[in-house]
Formats: sequence, C-alpha cells, structure tokens
Amino acid sequence: RTMKEYIQPADIVVLTSYMFNNAKLLMVSNIGEQYDPKTGKGTLGRNYCYQMNMGTTAFFDEQFNTFMGSGALGTTSDDFNGDNFDHSREKFLHGAMIYSVQLGTRPIQSAPLPAGAPTWGAEFKKALNYNFTRAITVAGQGASLPHKNNYLSLDPTYKDAFGMPLLRLTYNFTDQDRALHKFITDKTAEVAKRMQGVKSIKKGAYLKDYSVVPYQSTHNTGGTTMGADRETSVVNTYLQHWDADNLFVVGAGNFQHNSGYNPTDTVGALAYRCAEGILKYHKSGKSLA
Repeated sequence: RTMKEYIQPADIVVLTSYMFNNAKLLMVSNIGEQYDPKTGKGTLGRNYCYQMNMGTTAFFDEQFNTFMGSGALGTTSDDFNGDNFDHSREKFLHGAMIYSVQLGTRPIQSAPLPAGAPTWGAEFKKALNYNFTRAITVAGQGASLPHKNNYLSLDPTYKDAFGMPLLRLTYNFTDQDRALHKFITDKTAEVAKRMQGVKSIKKGAYLKDYSVVPYQSTHNTGGTTMGADRETSVVNTYLQHWDADNLFVVGAGNFQHNSGYNPTDTVGALAYRCAEGILKYHKSGKSLA
C-alpha cells in the first residue's frame, strides 16, 4: 500500500461491503449523525442486533445416517415464533423458530456426547464414535431486539492498516434475550424428550454474557437502519441515504432488529427494491422519500 488517496467521481455510489463495514465507511466519511447512547440522538450505528441460538441434543441407541445431508434438509416449527403464542406470562417479546436439520455432520465439527461421558482417552474416543451417528439436535433460532446500549461506533484508540479508526462493537445480551433464550431452550428440551426411542437428552446452557470467542452467528443486523423517518433511520425504504441522495446502502444493517429467521432472503429482496430506487433516482436526481 502507498497510502496515496484517490478521488473516484461517481453519479451514484452503492455500499455493499457487509453491515459492519457499511457502517464504518459512513462513519469515517462523516456521512450521517453517529448514534450517542447518552442522548439517544443520531442513527448511524444504532440498533445493532445479533442472533440467539439454543438447543437440546437427544441421544439414541438407534443409528442414524447423520453424516449425510444437504444445505436445506430439515423441518421447522413457528409455534413459538413472533406472536404465534400467548406472551402474557412471559417477560420477553417475539420468539424463535424451533427446528432440526441434517446438513451432513462432520467429525471435526461435531462431538455429541451425553452427560457423564468420558472426556479423555480411549473411553472418550469410544463414546465419541458410538454417539456420532446416534445423536439428533433440536435447535432454536431466536429474535434479537434493539437496546439503547447495543451499538456500533468508531474506536478511539485502535486503528486499521490505513490509519483509520477500527469499528467498535458495544454489545451484551439483555434481560429480554435471556428470558427468550431460556424459554426456547426449555421448549427444545420438551420436544427432545418426546422423540421416540430417545435414551437421554443434553440441554444447552442458558445465556451468559456475550463473548466474541466462540462462533455463534454472522447474521448481524442494524447500524444502517431503514425507515420512513430520518430521525430514526439512516436510509429510506429504497435504501437511499437521507443525507446523500446519490448514496445507497445495502445489507442486513438496514434491519431495525433481527427476527426469528436469518435475514438473508429479505436482504436479497431489499437489494431488488434498491435497484428499482436507483433507476428512479437516475431519472429524477432527487430523494425518493
């Protein structure tokens, strides 16, 4: 790298560099007002949301061909997703889908062991070999709702290779998250217990504090949210930036929260709508909202 700056003129600019980098590029370019959690003002970086995963593994004597699979082989239930159930006694909003999939379990990826199984040596290997094709997981994928203390900002200390501030993530699970996670985890255990031929189950742990160390999900949302009001969003419903008519920002960062499903398909739909907006803007040269 030479650190030499170049100016690239463009009639229309589209940011499509994933939600984290979209937010960072806007921040270092001083486009839009960055969110301030103390005052609640600003929209850029606001409403960062994640995704919750939970589940229970059931163990059997019967052997299954779980080493085989495909990218979309499974079944899902929405009985406890969204508003499909009574929340009057619960301390959370929204919900999660409950599902079981067979994507092709890989030995290096999965090591299902029942409670009390050996964790070292020959007996560990024996238990691992036995249970590898005798375990099925009932999982949940839960919604993540925005909180005033969960947001994206520029790091005041650390910089990238170009001398620009790194993007900083301020995030932890909330009481809403913990209540939803516990509820759905318990539901997956109930389902697993009722499976025919189940010998034992191993329920997943409840939520603790957030950590970036174990991989959990890359379905991140928020930070460059979409809306009909410039006071509460970064882009309009065509993903056109409120403060720069010729700038369009596309990605899961446009969502105000993360639902009980992955956002990917809807991101694709929004990209089509953005393309429609770009064509309209190219003709009018004006804001589309």
